[in-house]
Amino acid sequence: MRLLLTALQCPKGDIEANCRRSRELLLEGAEIGCDLVLLPEMSLTGYECSAATSLSHPAVEDLVELTADNPALCFGLVESTANGQPPTITQVLASDGHLIAVHRKAGLGEGEDACFAAGTPSGPCDLSGVEVSIAVCAEIGTSPPYRLQSTVVLGPSAPGLYGPRRSSDAEWKRGLDWWRGSVLQDADRLLQPGQWLAVSTQAGATVDEDFPGWAALIGAEGTVVAELPDWREGTLAVDLPQ
Repeated sequence: MRLLLTALQCPKGDIEANCRRSRELLLEGAEIGCDLVLLPEMSLTGYECSAATSLSHPAVEDLVELTADNPALCFGLVESTANGQPPTITQVLASDGHLIAVHRKAGLGEGEDACFAAGTPSGPCDLSGVEVSIAVCAEIGTSPPYRLQSTVVLGPSAPGLYGPRRSSDAEWKRGLDWWRGSVLQDADRLLQPGQWLAVSTQAGATVDEDFPGWAALIGAEGTVVAELPDWREGTLAVDLPQ
């Protein structure tokens, strides 16, 4: 399996622009023979509670349909719920023109319960003969996604950086170092031999929040197979080790 992992800036509330960029990345993955393109948490809506939308939104349907003749795509959104309930943080996996998994983040991060509801995670699913499961951001540090015995745990993320806005390379690097170190510690603790963690993270500054970037494929004991070099936007094509 060949993966295209991404570090991506996702403007808050700009579904049109985020959809357009998602399409570009899916086509980039197709050009280099990828089986799956992984986008960050809330890649379509941006990390914005008020941008909640449904799975029937034209942008969602457009991206799902585009997988009919292209690689599978895993992307995220803030999903509206019925009866005025708080939205969920939802990551979907589309392949062959259909939704094959809908993962609603159950393990919310610090402070997320002020805006979002905990949802129901998806189980493992088969993708090109490989079992995959999903762990959204804070869920990377929890055991349920790894207990599913999937070969690849997909880790779409958008960990906001606390404190003053970043204004220098050194400040961005500190943010990246924090995020990278946290993920590698979790991988060392939770990944089983023969299991892999694929991470794609929101990158850069939005209107009111900074994100640390980074994409990587990680193996047992926190071994980095491949990674982007810094906090900036980028794509990483990597073949799953045999």
